[in-house]
Amino acid sequence: MKKFISTIALKSLRNNMHFAFMRSILELLQTQAANTAHITEQLSAFAAIVADEDAALDIVKRYELTEQIHDEDHRRDTAFYGMREIIRSCMRHFDADKRDAAMRLDAVFEDYKKAPKKPLPEESADLHNLVQKLEALNADIALLEIADWFAEMKQANDNVMAFTASRESEAAARAQFKMKNIRAEADAEYAEITARLEAAATLEGDNAYNSLFAEINARITEYNVILSREKALRNKNSE
Repeated sequence: MKKFISTIALKSLRNNMHFAFMRSILELLQTQAANTAHITEQLSAFAAIVADEDAALDIVKRYELTEQIHDEDHRRDTAFYGMREIIRSCMRHFDADKRDAAMRLDAVFEDYKKAPKKPLPEESADLHNLVQKLEALNADIALLEIADWFAEMKQANDNVMAFTASRESEAAARAQFKMKNIRAEADAEYAEITARLEAAATLEGDNAYNSLFAEINARITEYNVILSREKALRNKNSE
């Protein structure tokens, strides 16, 4: 069967983005009575699950700290790479004391160079250990005038660990589990509806559906652009 509707990685969308996408598709379909008469049952079920997702999202927001964790993770990675770049630059410093200090600090960083590319809990643990080792080299940090970079990395990592611990509470886990199940149901309803629309266009001719498909694909493109930007940012931070 010909594909008229573009692909979107629904599982890659954050909870708020997933709900916003589903709501936008629902609202669009609800204005297309002529093209959705054969899927009224599925559309009704889709509307119900989108309403459930909206309610679940409100609950998750009480516990979910994903946005804060993402921001602090980016903050600590920026400080990590920035600090190491300065240290490596200072390894070529004309001042011998600063060169030696930079070499000592770089040797410590070398053991943790892959930390920002690891899963969140492992990175947090590695950076916590890195901070402890760097604290023993405070004199070198002061000599290279990078105490502010060190403080930035330490604070951001502490924040990630605190936010993660809070998010992983029992209540948060229950809320996330419920949201995960509802998202799966919404994805299934979306897949069923789009498949039926494409089947109808194949049987009846796609002219009557061109406008609807164009609007659906415009929404998909909008969210795919956001996903691409987020992926590019993650890749840049891991370099």
